[in-house]
Amino acid sequence: MKHDLTLAGAALVSGCIITGGILIGALTFSVEVPFAPYIMVTLAALIVLGAAMLILSCRTRGDLSLR
Repeated sequence: MKHDLTLAGAALVSGCIITGGILIGALTFSVEVPFAPYIMVTLAALIVLGAAMLILSCRTRGDLSLR
């Protein structure tokens, strides 16, 4: 039985993008955010992980046709 990770991947990607936008907005207005560079790198890694989850879910279902 294969697990469908489409919803989890989409939620991870969109949540990280929203969090990154909030963090960038805070830094734009000179709000002091501790460990901001480390948070941004972690968010970028989580976006890549979520995108991989989406791609692998689509490939196992046969929705993604690579030609």
